[in-house]
Amino acid sequence: MSSAVNNTHPTLTGTETAPTGTTHTTQEQAPNVVHVPQDSAQPPVVPFKEQVIGVAKKTRGTLLGKPELKEHGEQILRGESGIHDEPPSHTLDTTN
Repeated sequence: MSSAVNNTHPTLTGTETAPTGTTHTTQEQAPNVVHVPQDSAQPPVVPFKEQVIGVAKKTRGTLLGKPELKEHGEQILRGESGIHDEPPSHTLDTTN
């Protein structure tokens, strides 16, 4: 009893319909590469560390009632200000 079992799967070439009814397109080059067009109008990418600090400053400004600190946090999140820049109307209270 020597019956050969074919364990190979059919390969798809070009555009073919798979047994499930879905259509697959094969690519000869890099099949896992997605090309995203670059748009010059995109906002600047804010690094994760700066996003965390921006959210923290925004939250802290909201909770403490300091609108300049909240605005600085929002500016960091928009990429308009750095984390080491001082808030726009930052003044030190030296009366204590």
